[in-house]
Amino acid sequence: MNLQPLLLDITQKAYADLATICFYFAQNAPEVEERFLKAFDETVRLLASSPNLGERCQSRSPRTKGMRMWLVSGFSNYLIFYRLQENTLQILRVIHGARDYATIFDEDNS
Repeated sequence: MNLQPLLLDITQKAYADLATICFYFAQNAPEVEERFLKAFDETVRLLASSPNLGERCQSRSPRTKGMRMWLVSGFSNYLIFYRLQENTLQILRVIHGARDYATIFDEDNS
């Protein structure tokens, strides 16, 4: 059993997603922005300790093989898409649940 801590890799697209979400909150609900970032951080820590928590995602692209999704704690409309690769937790995207994320990933991979 490997107890080595996981490395964290947040992709450029996930950082862009976070920036967009924070910009939205800053414009529409400034008091929520900091709470969202804290919840995101806590959720990522949870996933790092138990990476198999998330539901497996079906995708047509081999690039997203092994991808899972999990809700940001306390923000049931926001999903973290991630995968475990060797000893690294890779955060692929952070997407609002109302969006068509299957199409987003298909577009990302075309």
